[in-house]
Amino acid sequence: MGARDVTITKLDHAGRPVLSYPGEVVYRDEEVVVAQCLWTQSGPFDLGGFCLQSGDIFMEFYYPQECFNICQIHDASGRLKGWYCNIAEPAEIAEGEIHWHDLILDLVVLPNSRQLVRDEEEFEALHPSADLRARVAAAMERLQHWVKEGHAPFAWTQQPLDGRRLLHGP
Repeated sequence: MGARDVTITKLDHAGRPVLSYPGEVVYRDEEVVVAQCLWTQSGPFDLGGFCLQSGDIFMEFYYPQECFNICQIHDASGRLKGWYCNIAEPAEIAEGEIHWHDLILDLVVLPNSRQLVRDEEEFEALHPSADLRARVAAAMERLQHWVKEGHAPFAWTQQPLDGRRLLHGP
């Protein structure tokens, strides 16, 4: 693997590996690591606001101090489709590896800022403790606030993907 290559591993709520895939780190500082990944699954996958297609480009934002990660999703030509936000434990970031623990609840954000909360029933089926419920609610509230204020990466417009504008929009 090259210096910018990374393996991203999604862990379930119990810490078991569910999915592992390659990416390339395109930006890193103390607050965020951004990895570019390609969606390689066949057939469309409906997220409720848009569909994932093989060849879609994911710009994945991992925050070691936040209880979420954000996937900014573009079609193969670079046109923004929307954002898929995972409520999760803070990402564990090491050289060449990113691990994140999924906490089930998700937020889909469309380019017009419309928001769709996903997987509420699955989250409730975990019978979350009061502490977990409070952390998840706080993370969802923070994400929704970021959308409302246009915080990066939600400041994006429908212009084609350009790495120079990755964190700050057009």
